[in-house]
Amino acid sequence: GPCFAFLSASFSVSYSREEEENSFTRTNHQSTEFYCTLLNPRWYYATSAPLLGLSWLVTLKDILGVEPVKLDKDELKEKVKQSWLYRKHGKYTEAVQVLEIALEETKQRNEPLPMTRVYDELANTYYEMGNLEDAMTHFQVVVNRLIHLHGKRDSDQEFIGISLKMADILARKGQLDDAETGYSHCVRKQMQVVDEHMKKHSVAHGALAQDRYMVDTLGPIFTDPIALFGMALERFAHFLVTYRDETRLREAEEYMDEVMKISYQIYGANSFHTINLLGNFGAALIFKNRFELAIKYLSIGIERILYVNECASMIPGYYCNYAEALFHVGRKAEALEWARKAVLLSKSEEPRIQQYAHKFLRDLEKDAKEKRQRSWWFF
Repeated sequence: GPCFAFLSASFSVSYSREEEENSFTRTNHQSTEFYCTLLNPRWYYATSAPLLGLSWLVTLKDILGVEPVKLDKDELKEKVKQSWLYRKHGKYTEAVQVLEIALEETKQRNEPLPMTRVYDELANTYYEMGNLEDAMTHFQVVVNRLIHLHGKRDSDQEFIGISLKMADILARKGQLDDAETGYSHCVRKQMQVVDEHMKKHSVAHGALAQDRYMVDTLGPIFTDPIALFGMALERFAHFLVTYRDETRLREAEEYMDEVMKISYQIYGANSFHTINLLGNFGAALIFKNRFELAIKYLSIGIERILYVNECASMIPGYYCNYAEALFHVGRKAEALEWARKAVLLSKSEEPRIQQYAHKFLRDLEKDAKEKRQRSWWFF
């Protein structure tokens, strides 16, 4: 089955924060740990994150949503940091307990902004542990507080970031039309923000200023709204592939092509972010048996992944996914070749990656000899 890299957002929005808090932030975006989806128990590796295969499963603190605020009370700050560490190690019950205590402290002190921050941390903890009901309840609390207490609008990035997760929750609960409405809202609102953003910078820096120049000289001030638009498009594309039928596939492809343009603009073609985007979307397509389109995106990543040092541990899984897609479109000799390359390159990786690559190759060879369709798909 397709392997996904469980990594923090391919599009990341930058926030400044205190130096001492940096050491406590979740650093999944630097990790290249490699996981597989539960298509078949043979390919399952236990993980501490929900098995979604999405590149954006992170706390809003990390990329979007409630901007980190300075927690003046040391005890409260320490509790939030402790909850991050618990979440990092999959100890969600302990994280919730610590945050509940922190929430009571903010209520006693009547500190609205830190209280919103703790509600946000609770929402994301429930979200990561797969408790969708409590996650939705707490996200709704955060949204209401953002609007009524903190003066945020539905086009602000905090609101958009939370709305994307709420749309995902609705989709996973089977409320597909409501979920699509949420995704469409995020894309539409952020497109308007980006249009205004580009006009403003065009006036300030000249209409002929190159995007690359703006990225290099202005950094997050220029890229954050564009990155958030890319994320909204990426999430919508994944939704269409995962939950809608083939009549929406062309639309998903158009969105993802736009996502790749944005990724090239911000990060460059040979970047960890770009390779991760391609790999995750290719894997999502394989999961839904859209093999031809999976080949399109994985082949782009295949050409570049060897040039990106941070992607080294992803290579065996990338090659196996590519082999899987090739096999299903009848290109079996090529599929076997890529599976063998995966085994070769897995030798420098941890044992479970080596075992996965060897198991994948053995099964692929067996299926090729028997000249039958691979029967890994359970829907």
